Amino acid sequence: MRYIHDDNFDILSKIALGCDHYGESISEKDALSFLDLYIEKGGNLLDTAHVYGQQYDDGPSTSEQVISKWLKSTGMRKEVVILTKGGHPHIGRMHDSRINEHDLKNDLEASIRQLGTIPDIFLLHRDDKSMPIPEIVDILDSFVSLKMTKAVGVSNWSIPRINEAREYAQKHGKADIMYSELQYSLAKTDQQIWGDDTIEIMESTSPISYYENSDITYLTFSSQAKGFFSKVLAGKTDELSERAKKRFLTKENLMRAERVGQLCRKYGAEPSAIALAFILSHKGKAIAIIGASKMEQLENTLKNTNLILSPEDIEFLISG
Repeated sequence: MRYIHDDNFDILSKIALGCDHYGESISEKDALSFLDLYIEKGGNLLDTAHVYGQQYDDGPSTSEQVISKWLKSTGMRKEVVILTKGGHPHIGRMHDSRINEHDLKNDLEASIRQLGTIPDIFLLHRDDKSMPIPEIVDILDSFVSLKMTKAVGVSNWSIPRINEAREYAQKHGKADIMYSELQYSLAKTDQQIWGDDTIEIMESTSPISYYENSDITYLTFSSQAKGFFSKVLAGKTDELSERAKKRFLTKENLMRAERVGQLCRKYGAEPSAIALAFILSHKGKAIAIIGASKMEQLENTLKNTNLILSPEDIEFLISG
């Protein structure tokens, strides 16, 4: 496992375990096993959210509840950094903002109850571009002042909004925005293909150079594109989920898969390792969020986490 140095938590593993669907489509038993394996392999960053596992608006997060059970049974609270997110719109109403003090505080308080502990990092799960930046930053700062979380950041925010928030925070001595979560993987997509214009996608909306040259820690979700490269190279494209097919099954990504196959042979690595190394070999504080629905998938992902690709390898993968 590789790590980045972090001003708030000493070190963070460059691979975060995504805990969406825990206690929902992923059984509690399997989820607890996934957490055990991830920690055994050297990981220390758990990514969850108030909305993960919700069955109805403002319902409980089964993901946070499973993490709480794992923490209590293992006594590992001091060994892990817990990141959760709040302010996600209610499902089916993605353009109805919940970025306001009342909803955010309710989400964070619910997360604290469900986790059984204060989350180390709290992110805004979406933005509301009609809301003034000072108002948003002041709300986040109040959560740190009240010791409801240790550090704050954003998810699915544009670079101009992040810059404005950081400038205001630094000028006025508020809690700085040090973490940003957005979609990025070797499998290229965009907002239209993804089907959600409220998410931030690196290649289509945010230049990678910004993150590579910034001190902000950036976490990439869907970093392995739902196993796209592994299934394509194994001749099992038909086994991709309908969502994965919609988002990633394009001519360009099939060409990238061929190049992944060449690097697999070069390094004696599996496609999942190449896809992960693509993220982890970028400059700056890059963290890949991984997920799995089966133990063998997680074992395969965590088998070769130290592979580093050269700048030439990265250019080769995305060329053409």
